[in-house]
Amino acid sequence: MSTFLTGLSCLIMSIPESEQDDHASGALPRLSPRQWTLVGVGLAALIAVVGWYALVASHEAVRWKDVGFSVTSATEITATYDVYLYDETDVDCVVRALNPRFTEVGVTTERIRFADGAEQRLTTTVVTTEEATTAQVQYCEPVS
Repeated sequence: MSTFLTGLSCLIMSIPESEQDDHASGALPRLSPRQWTLVGVGLAALIAVVGWYALVASHEAVRWKDVGFSVTSATEITATYDVYLYDETDVDCVVRALNPRFTEVGVTTERIRFADGAEQRLTTTVVTTEEATTAQVQYCEPVS
């Protein structure tokens, strides 16, 4: 390499000669049996947590997804959302309206009947105490 580039660290990346012996082999440090045990226990715990979450999520009775909203007036807003029913039960969805400070200014409950279909797109009107800037489904739960 030409000598005029020597000392320009942005062009030449090298390890000082005193450290080259440590990096020459490229081998990773060995783990003790205790460290391997801890790695195994950590991986087993991670797999157990992911499996538990997947099992719980697969038994949900209802799932929902917000699609959009429309401000109708200073005292009304509509929310559009999809509901997916997995059990043959009706559900109640709570829809809330929020102002710019994320304070709840209106709330309503909508009954969704399984007889109307397992997948439904709904539009719910929420009456508000002041002008809302967003509306969303807070939660849905099976009717008991």
